[in-house]
Parts: sequence; C-alpha cells; structure tokens
Amino acid sequence: MPNQPDSEPRRVLIISSHPLFGRGIQHLLQSRQARDVHVVGIVQSVEAAVVALEQLRPDLVVVDYDDQDVNREEFLAHFVEGYHQMRVVLLSLKEGGSNAIVYDRRTLAASQTDDWLR
Repeated sequence: MPNQPDSEPRRVLIISSHPLFGRGIQHLLQSRQARDVHVVGIVQSVEAAVVALEQLRPDLVVVDYDDQDVNREEFLAHFVEGYHQMRVVLLSLKEGGSNAIVYDRRTLAASQTDDWLR
C-alpha cells in the first residue's frame, strides 16, 4: 500500500452480499490493526463497489471470494482499468480460510515487470 503518514489510517472497502462476512472482516481488521485501519464501507454488489471506488478511494479492497452474488471477474476488470493505487484481496473462508489472492495496482518500470510476474 502507499506510504501514508501515521495520522492517516488505511482505508478499506469490503465487498460481500453476506452481512456476517462484511461485519466479521470489519471487526477483525479494526481489532487487530487498531487505529491504522478505517473501514470506509461495506457494499453488496459490483455496481456499488465501482461507485465506492471512485467516491471513497480505498487503499485496500477485500472481496468475498465465495460470494456467488459478487462477480469477481467484472469487479477485477474495473480494478484493472482504474488509476488509483490500491490492493485487492480475494478472501475465501472455506476450507479454513488459509488462502488469499492479492492484486496490487501500481506503476512499474519496464525493467521491473519480469521480476513482478515471477
């Protein structure tokens, strides 16, 4: 994530149509990270997420990977097209929830792309 002054918390947007998932992730982030994290919104659809990306400008977006109501491919297409620096985490709570997929949108020099793609 971009370097931020200590006074500014990281802004997090959560995308899930399951209220328990959204509130659970919000609670987890806020209890573990204390003042360093501010959940700016919990939205339930890709359409609401696209609007929230522009209005709320989060540093991190957590997407419920198992949510069939959230079209991950459609959301990631919007993520790739944008310019605001942020990370997206696709989080699955199935099978112990030990895996997460992280996408990081940032500018790289051409010489860095080989290292990043490995």
